[in-house]
Amino acid sequence: MKHFRKNSNYHNEVIPYHVLSRATEGLPIFQTDDDCYRFIFQMYITNYGSPAPNLHRRDIGKAAQALLRGEDVPRTFFTKEHSPLVQFLSFTEVANHYHFLLLPAEENGIPRYMQKLNTAFARYFNIKHTRKGRLFESKYKMIPIESEAQLDAIIRYINVKNPLDVYQPGWRENGLRDEKEAWGFLFRYPFSSFPDIFGNRNSKLLTQGPMRNQYLDRASLYGKESYLKFLQSALHQSLPPELTME
Repeated sequence: MKHFRKNSNYHNEVIPYHVLSRATEGLPIFQTDDDCYRFIFQMYITNYGSPAPNLHRRDIGKAAQALLRGEDVPRTFFTKEHSPLVQFLSFTEVANHYHFLLLPAEENGIPRYMQKLNTAFARYFNIKHTRKGRLFESKYKMIPIESEAQLDAIIRYINVKNPLDVYQPGWRENGLRDEKEAWGFLFRYPFSSFPDIFGNRNSKLLTQGPMRNQYLDRASLYGKESYLKFLQSALHQSLPPELTME
């Protein structure tokens, strides 16, 4: 399979990775907007450093919404400790788990980032919900994306199929009640990168510049109408077996 590119900053091949982390025992960690926005905020901040102490929950929620609108977070909200560990190509929050499509920005960037993110969100969630113990399963799952075909499949899987699990749980087995309404939901659901890639949103979470063009500008590569049909075919097709890890 074709590798996409090399990063001149270190010797490893740099390719995208599909990353999945699931809450232990199927705990519903993304049931409220408050928890969803907190996760968005921590997705961004832990890539650079750590949140400032004593932030109010309401302010964090507003900061997360600003990030999704493409606005900067005030520097007083976090302490920058390092350059970005990863670059985001896709993300979605789905009830008891989340999916990312990540490029490592440095050697071991993904493991470092995942450890920071899961630890930070678990600390917040356990305090808020008065619980103790592990929040996420002990090991996140990670699959390298080594070809253009795999990249297309995983972009569709993260941005189309998984958000629809929020729209209509069980739809994969029972079919969608209303495909037109479901398609519209994808543009409205804020806790996914679908509005950034296929809509008009331009959040601060996704990578910009050459990396975005190389990995996410698929409509230019295949043609807008053809790529739209490819995306919508996710309503009726499964993920290729080599990429399945749920």
